[in-house]
Amino acid sequence: MTKTKPISYLLGVLMAFALQCVSAFAATIRSPDEAAVKAVTEQFAADLAKGDLKAISLLYTDDAKVLPPNATAISGRAAILAYFEKNLRPDLVARAKFDHYEIYGGDDAAASISELKMYNGKGDIIERGRQTIVLIKQGGEWKIHRDMWSDDTPAKVCN
Repeated sequence: MTKTKPISYLLGVLMAFALQCVSAFAATIRSPDEAAVKAVTEQFAADLAKGDLKAISLLYTDDAKVLPPNATAISGRAAILAYFEKNLRPDLVARAKFDHYEIYGGDDAAASISELKMYNGKGDIIERGRQTIVLIKQGGEWKIHRDMWSDDTPAKVCN
């Protein structure tokens, strides 16, 4: 037996132990209110399908920020509604689907990461990407405080 084999064995055992610790730690930071946090995003999708952009804006805190890709931040509920009226109008976006959630947090703040798809009225996917939102609890309700997403659509090359 060479000296490297016991060391390799020991490193393997330590790696297995470390991986168990990481997964145990990740389980402890999951939000205890996971279903309620997810419900906010699902309500966003339901309101979008109805074309109710005002209802969507009410899912946000008064001082929320939306951080769209390749654009400046939009601050405050009124400005967010104006942004949605320009970019999420029913003639542009008919519905959204969110899935593959990862939700983390505590009693008063949480983060939700999900995959998203936006569809036009014909049912074609017009945007595909990921969303990260930070939510805080206000008056016993989860509200979106920060909203950021990325678009997987390949960038257009400019010459």
